[in-house]
Amino acid sequence: MRHAWLLPIAFLLNGCTTALYATYEVTTDQRPFETQHLDVGIAGTIKARLLESPVKGIGWIEVYCRRGIVVLTGVVERGSAAEREALAVAHHVEGVKRVETYFVPSRPSLVSDYTIKVKVNARVVADWDLRFSQVSTSVLAGHVVLVGVVDREEKVKKILDHARATGGVVAVKSFIQIAAN
Repeated sequence: MRHAWLLPIAFLLNGCTTALYATYEVTTDQRPFETQHLDVGIAGTIKARLLESPVKGIGWIEVYCRRGIVVLTGVVERGSAAEREALAVAHHVEGVKRVETYFVPSRPSLVSDYTIKVKVNARVVADWDLRFSQVSTSVLAGHVVLVGVVDREEKVKKILDHARATGGVVAVKSFIQIAAN
């Protein structure tokens, strides 16, 4: 009981850290706040509907949305009921302009994919010209999928170069958009 005061302090610090990170994400994002808000709502609606669907295999699909363009990634067989359902769900959400997918048929090692993701993200964080919060990374069977919005074409090239230079990467697919100034 001598250190019972540490628990409330830890919760307070965790809350402050979360608030600071959320503020950083919002302020460094190239999209206007309203667009960020709409994109989060679109992605959340799609994810909720995927989780509610009775179709097997779509609950683990990752959903990203940037400026109304939705990217679905995951382990899904081409032409399967899961692929058709995921596309139908995404297309029927208000505000969706386009739906892109990057599906692989299997994922040999979740640990290897996570390791690659951490290494790619570390390279982006270490590059002072880039903002980690502007790009989301998904890794499936060594395939790196990048989704985000940046302000210049040079940044897209740098992010792609970092991903390609990471050990274990099989392929890199970019859904990175350039923000209109």
